[in-house]
Parts: sequence; C-alpha cells; structure tokens
Amino acid sequence: MLAFILMLSLAVPAFAAGGFTDVADNAWYANAVSYVQSHGLMSGTGNNRFSPDTNTTRAMLVTILYRYAGSPTVSGSANFTDVRQDYYTTAANWAAQNNVVSGYGDGRFGVNDSITRQDVAAVLWRYEGSPAASAQDFADESSIASYASTAVDWARANGIISGKGNNRFDPRSNATRAEIATMIMNYAQYKEGEEPTPPTPPTPSGSNTLVVYFSASNNTERVANTIADELDADIFELTPVNPYTSADLNWTTPGSRVNREHEDESLRDIALAADTVENWEQYDNVIIGYPIWWGIAAWPVNNFVKNNDFTGKTVIPFCTSTSSGMGQSGTLLAEMAGTGDWQEGQRFQSGASESTVRSWAAGLDLKAPAVTPDPEPQEQKILVTYFSMPETTNPDNMTTEEANSTVVINGEVLGNTQYMAYVIQESTGADIFRIEPETPYPTDHTTLVAQAREEQAQSFRPALKANVQNLEDYDVVFVGYPNWWGDMPMIMYSFFEQNDFSGKTIIPFNTHGGSGFSSTVSTIAGLEPDATVSQNGKSISRNSIQDARQEIVDWVTELGYNK
Repeated sequence: MLAFILMLSLAVPAFAAGGFTDVADNAWYANAVSYVQSHGLMSGTGNNRFSPDTNTTRAMLVTILYRYAGSPTVSGSANFTDVRQDYYTTAANWAAQNNVVSGYGDGRFGVNDSITRQDVAAVLWRYEGSPAASAQDFADESSIASYASTAVDWARANGIISGKGNNRFDPRSNATRAEIATMIMNYAQYKEGEEPTPPTPPTPSGSNTLVVYFSASNNTERVANTIADELDADIFELTPVNPYTSADLNWTTPGSRVNREHEDESLRDIALAADTVENWEQYDNVIIGYPIWWGIAAWPVNNFVKNNDFTGKTVIPFCTSTSSGMGQSGTLLAEMAGTGDWQEGQRFQSGASESTVRSWAAGLDLKAPAVTPDPEPQEQKILVTYFSMPETTNPDNMTTEEANSTVVINGEVLGNTQYMAYVIQESTGADIFRIEPETPYPTDHTTLVAQAREEQAQSFRPALKANVQNLEDYDVVFVGYPNWWGDMPMIMYSFFEQNDFSGKTIIPFNTHGGSGFSSTVSTIAGLEPDATVSQNGKSISRNSIQDARQEIVDWVTELGYNK
C-alpha cells in the first residue's frame, strides 16, 4: 500500500493531451489522460490515439489498479476458468486475493466484459476498505444496485465520481477509458487530501478564439463545448474554489447559498481556482458563457472579467436560461471589464439544440487567426516483422492442412502471414524482418500441432534464431502472426519480451481460421505497456487470404502509411 500512496502523491501534470490526436487540450478528461499516461498506468490504443470513448474491461481496470499498487508479488492463483496466461493474469489474481474484484458465480472472472460505472465505484470502494458513507441522492438512485449503493455514495462524497446531466449517475452504462482515467486521478487526489484540480489552461493550439464559461448545472457547459467544437476554439472553465452544490443552487430554499449571495453583494466575490489564462495574448476573440441569476450574469464570472485585460479583443457573451432573457448582463460585464470590443450576446434556452448553437457560432464575425506555414511532415521509419509457418514449400499435391497455411503466388509458396507481410512491405516501402525459432518448427501438420499446443500449455518461450537490429531506429512496427487456438504462437512472446517497443506504434496483423485477433491485441498491449498498440490492425481469414491483396493495400492506405 505504501508504494501505491507514494505513486499517487506525484503531482498531476498541468497540461494534458499526451500527444494523442483524439485528446484535445480542452477536453474535460485531458488532465486525467496526461496523469495516467505519465504514471505508466494507461497507454494509447494505436496511431497516437487514446480512444477516450472506448469501453473499459474488467481485466483492464484491475491491471490499472495493480500498477497503482506498485505491482506487488502475487503467489497462488484464484483459478478463474477464463484467466489464462496473459498480461492481466497477475493483476486478476491480486484483485481476487485482496477482495478488490471477485469473479462470477460460474467461476469466471469476466476478463473481457465491459465494466459499468457502478462497478468501478464498487471496486475503488473495496480497495479503500469499504468505508461507511452517505451522499446526496442522484435522480436515478433507484437504478443503482444495492451492492454498489454505499460505494457510489462514498465516491460522490469524496469527489471521485460525478454524475452526468440532470443529476443522473447512469450506473449501468459502461465506463469509458476517459472516465476511468478521470476516476483514477480523482482517487489519487482524494488519498492525498488535495483541493480539486484547477482547470487546465489551454495549450497554444494555433486557435485565436477562447471560450470561457461558468456552468452551474451543465447547461452552459454543454453549449460552451458545442461552440468550441464548431469554432475549433480552446476552452476554459471557471471553477470556484468552493464549488456550488445542488443545495447551494436551490433558489427556492430560503437561506441557500445563492439566495444569501443575491441578498448580500459582499458575498459575490467568488474566488476561482484560476482566473487568468496562460497564453492570454494569443486570443483575439473571447466568448464568455454563464447562466442568468436574477437578471444578471452569474457572479462567479466577475473575477475573471475584472482580472483580465481585454484590450484589442472581440468579446461575445452568451447565456443559458430557462425563462429569463439576457437583459443587461453583457453590458454590465463590459462596464466591469473596461476594455475590449464587446459585442451583442446571445441567450440560449436550457434545452437549446446542438444545431441551433452551431448555427449561431458559425455566423459570428470573428477576427481571423494569423496564417503560419504548416511544418514539414516528419517521415516515420517503418518496420514489418512477422512469424509465419507454411507447412510445405511444394505447390503440388497439397493436403488440406498445407493449403490452409499457404498462399501460392506465381508458383511460389508463401505462408499466409508471410504473404500479408510482403504486401504490407511493398505498400509501405518498409524494412522487413522474419521472426524464426532457433530450432525450426516441424512442417508435418500433426507434429507441428502437438508441439505448438505443448508450448502453449507450458507457456514455453522458444529461443529466437535472430533479433531485430537497431529496433530503436523505427517509429512504427507492423507485427504479424497466425492465430493459434485463440492466442499468438509462443515465439511471439519471446519476441516481445526480448525487445523494447517503448515509444513506438505497434500495428498488429494476423491470419486465422475463424477467430480473428481473439484477445491478442490486448495481450500485446500488456506485454508492451509503454508502446502505442493500434486497435486498427488487420485480421484476415485463411479462406480469403489468397484474394486479399487489395484489401491489405487499402488498409495500409487508410492508416496513412502507404508510400
């Protein structure tokens, strides 16, 4: 546990995105992605992507927690029927032995099953020791399973898990990778007793437009995100040091926080976690959003307006409101700022459609950004590696087994995976390397099957005949192999364990008799946690490999690696 706490005490990075093309610097989960990446807890999914919207499996979650715990030594096995030798095996046994995650009643762990939001709360709660807890109910509280009820209360009370719109928890929806990253980071901060993470200042992106907003009940946030997406703008949330709770915002309750602040202006000086933006000078256009409170802008925006110089900037306010109009809110903010070219604003109803918001944003008269030349693209060096086992080199009188393992091109016999590798190499102009055992496999089908099954049963690691020279020179590595009984041939384990793919993109490809990749892509990710393992690999059936050339070429082109 000490190693776990020490790891969690490391500072959360101020900037997010981690170089992932699908994690914008202004994304709500960007800071969390940076955290889990920098701590070696989660890596990308290929092609510089994090896949934030992809569901998380039970095996993935326990692996993340096991890494958090410092990857302790685990003895014995929980004997789950579906936990075989894989990247998650030790983590699953550790989780079971420590009562963090239990299996199903039928003896399975459920390694590839997606994990729900309520189950994530339950796992973290059990890891914490199952403390007593209570919290404000969610609107869909009745949908939360009884076993997770206290866990969800604990997670909400300690800022680990928050709800979605309209005070809904959505307990049975699957937890995405973005949500898992955020929950893990929030748990770390809870353990250290930290204040809520200040909003991430936008990273210079080339955009000259910034969307700033304060949102009390998610309505303004939704509109702000739509505007930022439409304009390709950066975004900055104004977060009070003392956040508003649902009870604070209940204006129908005498003495609630907003009522006290409304009645006493001296209480409206709301301290913000951050009220200035780095790279402020970069922005020519600033769009400011807020809800309407008693006919004026919600006062948490005031300190931002007061503490920034809007000289030379076009400023456009917008508000969200159920019934009130925009009133004089924009004019009053302009007077408060004293600088800037403040334009007429826009009021959106609380349920404004996305198309309405986008249409308004697209019609704004904004200052154009300065044009800078695109940088010269940096060429990536590519390697194609593969293991292939053709059971004959004679094109005549093949048995069924021999025909299933080979492709005949112009009289030349190639292994199925070998053929794929050749087409990829030809399409990319890459270097190529064949993975071979020091002691060759038998070509007789029956003998080969017996040996391969024995290797798999014993988790045997065949010695390699040779290894890749200067692997560090390559940025992208295509890795090919056949699917043998739902797994990679064991020689592939030897290959991955003897080579360091840190910082590289691994693109899997394989041939199979009907099982596709099975779980081999996630296995590779477990063997190479510091590499980016693509989820866009190519798997082709042995029944169609003979005619798959164009399919392979098109796939390489879609990936962007064609020469």
